[in-house]
Amino acid sequence: MTQFSTSDVMKTFNVGRNTLRLYEEKGLLSEMRRTDAGYRVYGPEHLDDLKFIIEAKEVGFTLNEIGELLGTLRNEKKATCGTIASEVGEKVSTIDRQLLELEKKKVFLADFLATCASNDGEKPCDIKGVGFKK
Repeated sequence: MTQFSTSDVMKTFNVGRNTLRLYEEKGLLSEMRRTDAGYRVYGPEHLDDLKFIIEAKEVGFTLNEIGELLGTLRNEKKATCGTIASEVGEKVSTIDRQLLELEKKKVFLADFLATCASNDGEKPCDIKGVGFKK
């Protein structure tokens, strides 16, 4: 069985020791074997989980949401495509709402920038009329 030390895992995934301990405390990483000296030994399943955790964080899942997903995935009776799709679908809806909000901000800033760009460096910036388009 392939085994990895904490330092191997830290280097491979570019994470700190405290991050690994946090994931372990929150139950995101299952309990690992220890050497006679008390050092943690990570197996391939820990690396798979860690890869999932990092990728899920990158797309916006919180650690609590990741814990729920991992709990569902680890429980074969609950890990149906419908259950997982529902949880992931909620995150997609959240991202869609965030994208709409960002687009509104972008429109406002582009309008503001266009107003400022129309003035030369000598005139005061006239921001009257800058705002969200209806």
